[in-house]
Amino acid sequence: MILEISAQELERRRRTGKDVRDEMWEGVLHIAPAPTLEHQRIQDRLLLFLVPLLESRRAGVLVSGINVFADKAGDEDYRIPDLTYVAAGREHLLALDGVRGGGPDAVLEIRSPGDETYEKLPFFSRLGVREVVVVDRDTKKPEVFRLAGPEYLAVAPDREGWVTSECLGVRLRALASQPKRLVVEDLADAARRSEI
Repeated sequence: MILEISAQELERRRRTGKDVRDEMWEGVLHIAPAPTLEHQRIQDRLLLFLVPLLESRRAGVLVSGINVFADKAGDEDYRIPDLTYVAAGREHLLALDGVRGGGPDAVLEIRSPGDETYEKLPFFSRLGVREVVVVDRDTKKPEVFRLAGPEYLAVAPDREGWVTSECLGVRLRALASQPKRLVVEDLADAARRSEI
């Protein structure tokens, strides 16, 4: 934990691009380390599968690594999910610097040991983000948290281990294989799937 950081160090981080994943939590800077290769591989493969799927449905926009602000104008409270989904008809929330004026429909996080994925849930809940999809980097186990009133409830997996994201129109599960794999499948067409 870094208790204080100098203005010079903040400027150096900005100048070198090391601040790209830094988040501001109610005025408190959270400096996250760069993602691992496996983290990025999972994120990239999810993006490669989901973007064409969502585009074919004209279902909205999915982007990686953008700010999600708590306030339309303020810069003191934001998070940077790995992937952010804004449904069709709600594109007005997309500003040049991220999502402003309301929560996106869904966010996806690749969870690494010791990160702050679960600590972000209250923030997303306050913004009204309908679903948070979490994929464990190491086990590939997916979780879907669906907004129910003011908090999230975990979506229970079915008998085969699938969890469903209604927002994205997909289901996900971890394969009991070596190496560990994640399967993502289109709810409307099981032939459209990806093993990650």
